[in-house]
Amino acid sequence: MIMSPTYRVLRLSLTIVCGLIMALPIFYMVSRSFMTAQEVQAFPATLFPAELQWSNYAKALEFITPQVLWNSVFFSLGVLVLQLVLCLPAAFALAKIPFRWTGLVLAVLVVPMFVPGNFTLIPTFVITYQLGWLNSWAGLIVPVAAQIAFGVLLFRQFFAGLPNGLTEAARLDGAGWFRVFWSVMLPLAKPALATYCSITFLGAWNQYIWPLVTATDPGMTVINVALAPLAAGQYSTASPAVGLAGAAIAMLPVLLVFLALQKWYVKGVAGSGLE
Repeated sequence: MIMSPTYRVLRLSLTIVCGLIMALPIFYMVSRSFMTAQEVQAFPATLFPAELQWSNYAKALEFITPQVLWNSVFFSLGVLVLQLVLCLPAAFALAKIPFRWTGLVLAVLVVPMFVPGNFTLIPTFVITYQLGWLNSWAGLIVPVAAQIAFGVLLFRQFFAGLPNGLTEAARLDGAGWFRVFWSVMLPLAKPALATYCSITFLGAWNQYIWPLVTATDPGMTVINVALAPLAAGQYSTASPAVGLAGAAIAMLPVLLVFLALQKWYVKGVAGSGLE
């Protein structure tokens, strides 16, 4: 399809406008993180600081310690890896291995997606307490990683869209189901994997309520729990800009993950399964 110059200009202009609108809150946060307390609270608000206050980031790092960052990274990666281990084989089995109760299993998976997380918070906490998992990595990671309904349905739909001839050819060559999954299906799932990894890592990184109630040990504090007092203004000696600096630091790991997976993420959103 040949696009006219006018259409190209309009499409590019619309893309730039939408990009600027979505980037404005991030720019506003980063800009204000370099301001003094007076500039942050000034009305009308200003977009640029009179002088860059790098001390805000130094003060934010007093709350976001290396231990807090490590806890957040370990927690997020633990949730991601465990969910992939559970989701991928289940999705492949539901998509390519014929068995009698496929529809029932899919129905059971769909139901939890319509239940708000707050409804299951107390029962999940009670089970974690009875297992003796409070203030442990198992109690922090496993209940979150067990929420695999979305992942199974996403990968199941992806695997179901791949030609059955791929699995049939591998089976004729003597490959078992695990070999078909590992050597044939999984390499083709890079777009879906990138999409799911980005969403899951972000979701785990943004967890607040579950780490707050489960991991009360200061040695297991994650980044959102560490930043909460700053966001609530509980530290009267800290400028609001320090909280914004902490939020900017907390955003960096997720941004790096997205940039690393950007190529495959775009393909996954576009619904492409084959290069």
